[in-house]
Amino acid sequence: MGEKRGMKALEAWCRNIASGYRDVRLDNMTTSWRDGLAFCAIIHHFRPDLIDFDSLSKENVFHNNNLAFTVAEQCLGIPALLDAEDMVTYKVPDKLSIMTYLSQLYKYFNGVEHSSINSPTKRSLEEKDPISALAEPPGKGINGQSITSEIFC
Repeated sequence: MGEKRGMKALEAWCRNIASGYRDVRLDNMTTSWRDGLAFCAIIHHFRPDLIDFDSLSKENVFHNNNLAFTVAEQCLGIPALLDAEDMVTYKVPDKLSIMTYLSQLYKYFNGVEHSSINSPTKRSLEEKDPISALAEPPGKGINGQSITSEIFC
């Protein structure tokens, strides 16, 4: 059997990286990602300083996704192609969007040297996007769920 390529290779990479993480089971490339834990697991695997995985709860879908997408954007420079509110709203997230986002994580973490990995900086969400920061009360997200307002990179 030959080397896996394309989507199958990306799926295999994700399963390998996320294996062993509590409550993360990657059966598919849609609903398995909805609770946000798998995104957090991938980031945590490579950068455990950015996400406290043990503090996350499978039930807090908005928080998990918001944390992963915000950390990836602010600390890794990976644009948020997915929206935490959509992950809450839609029972089956868009497969193409998930695959595209995961390919960005793969590209970032596979073979790219990161000069900033040991130089932590602090950025607030308000500095990054002052308009969005006004849309919700400080520290609250969809349905009043608590969100992290400061990210340490």
